[in-house]
Amino acid sequence: MPGSRAITTYLSIPLNKGRRAGLIFAGIVCMVLLIRHFCIGSYRISTHAMEKALYRGDYVLANKLFVTKRLKRNDIILFKSPLQRDKDHTPLIVSRCVALPGDTIHVGYAGYTINGVLYPRSPQSLASYTVSREIEESFVTLLAKMNIPVREPQEAGEDPVFILTPFEEYQIREEMNEKANRLFAREKADNYVLVVPQKGETYRLNQGFLTAGREAIRAESAQEVTFPNRRLFIDGKEVTTFTFSKDYYWALSDNTADAIDSRHVGFIPADHITGKVWFRWFNAL
Repeated sequence: MPGSRAITTYLSIPLNKGRRAGLIFAGIVCMVLLIRHFCIGSYRISTHAMEKALYRGDYVLANKLFVTKRLKRNDIILFKSPLQRDKDHTPLIVSRCVALPGDTIHVGYAGYTINGVLYPRSPQSLASYTVSREIEESFVTLLAKMNIPVREPQEAGEDPVFILTPFEEYQIREEMNEKANRLFAREKADNYVLVVPQKGETYRLNQGFLTAGREAIRAESAQEVTFPNRRLFIDGKEVTTFTFSKDYYWALSDNTADAIDSRHVGFIPADHITGKVWFRWFNAL
C-alpha cells in the first residue's frame, strides 16, 4: 500500500547527530528534574537547629521517596509546619525524629524515654547553662582557653546563659573548682509525657493531647473545633476522646535552645514530612 511505503520510508530516515544529542540532553534534564522532585533533593541548612550534627550553611541531600515508610527514630528529617498560620509561607524545618506513631514518649533531663527505653541526648546536642555573675569573667576565659565557642549568650534575670554541649560541660567542670561548679548549672529541661497519635487509634484527651495535638485535631475535624478552659468542644459539644485518621511523628532538634520543632508546632503529620537527610555533601565549616 502507498501509505505503508510512505511510513516505512519516513521511519528509516536516521536522526542527524545534532538532533540526537539534543534529545539525549533533554531526556537527561527531564530525568534529573524527576529525580529531584520525587526522589532526592538538595537543601541548604539555614539555622543552628541541628548543631553539631549539621551546621548553618551546610548542604545536604534528602531522600524524598516513601519517607515515612523507612523512617526510624533519630533520623534527621525535613518537614513543613502543620500550623494553619504557616500554611502558605513557612520554609522547611530540619529536626530529629525522636518518636514514631503509637510511641509513648517521656522527655526529661537525661534524654527521651520511648516505650520504656531511654534514648540519651546526643553528646553534641546543645543546652542552656546559667553562670553566676561571680564567675562570669573566669568562665569566659576558660571557654577561650579550651577553644569552646561562645554561642550567643543570653540574659536570664541576673545571670547570663551560655549554650554548651554535654561534653563541653564535662570538660569545663573538670577544670573548675568545687565552688565554681556550684555556680554553674544547667537550666531545667522540659519534662512531659505524650502518646504520638497513630492512624485509626482512639485516644483519651489529657492535657498533653490538648496542647500538642490541638492543630492535628483542628485539621482532621470537619466541624467547628474550640478549646475553652483546656477542653475540646466539637460543634459545640464537649469531647473527651478523639480518633486520628493520620499517622503523626514527634521531632526535637539537637540545639533545643535555638530551634523550631514539635515543642512549638505539635505533632507532625506524615504527609508534612518531605524528606529524610541522607548525606551532607558540603560542610560550611
